[in-house]
Amino acid sequence: MRENALRRRLAAGETVLGSWLSLPDALAAEAMAHVGWDWLLVDMEHSPAALHEAAAMLTAVRTTDVATFVRPAWNESSQIQRVLDLGCMGIVVPVVDTADDARKVVRDARFSPLGERSRGGVRIGYAFETTPATYFERANDEVLVLVQVETETAVANLAEILAVEGIDGVFVGPNDLAGSAGKRWPDVWDNDDAYMALIRRIAEGTNGAGKITGILANGTAMAKQVAALGYRFIGISSDVNYMTGAAKRALDEARADLAR
Repeated sequence: MRENALRRRLAAGETVLGSWLSLPDALAAEAMAHVGWDWLLVDMEHSPAALHEAAAMLTAVRTTDVATFVRPAWNESSQIQRVLDLGCMGIVVPVVDTADDARKVVRDARFSPLGERSRGGVRIGYAFETTPATYFERANDEVLVLVQVETETAVANLAEILAVEGIDGVFVGPNDLAGSAGKRWPDVWDNDDAYMALIRRIAEGTNGAGKITGILANGTAMAKQVAALGYRFIGISSDVNYMTGAAKRALDEARADLAR
């Protein structure tokens, strides 16, 4: 069976860098994969990607060694189980505020005895290069399950969330975390002591529990900052931002040159 190499790298203490896939397109996903990221995540919460489009994107990324992740649309059984059946290496589940929310994730994302995930799906065997029976036996040890901490309530319940068996770590949604306190992102970053205290508290609490600390950074400068705070599963921006950013720079340069 194909092993989740990224899981082993994280267990060894490495910091891994990934990015968000918001464009529901297999070619765009494949192009991002060939950049050389450690992991890429197909966003199904805030992008228009449908299940069949996510399946094609994951298949495209698997032309490389990049680890595949999906963020399902919600913490709900039909959302979680269907994306796992696409054969991704891990999931990042949104809107987890309590230990009960985390237990709900485990119920849907883990096979017995940890959870109640249904045994099925065609792509799992192809993605993990094994038989379905072997996948069912080993998936609990290979698939990473991260839950999003994106509210002040979730931070207050962090220890209880991390204590849920089957949860491998947390992933911070910095924008929603600011919004939960009625604050504006990215203005709070490095400018709001209370907000930054939450960011540090999440890293310290999660690392102290021996679990994975993840966050989405808006650029390389923020990525360096959060790595120094102890975050090791770091996302940097998204395919849309890279595409539009490069296009805007090229357009501005062209207009400036033509104006001379």
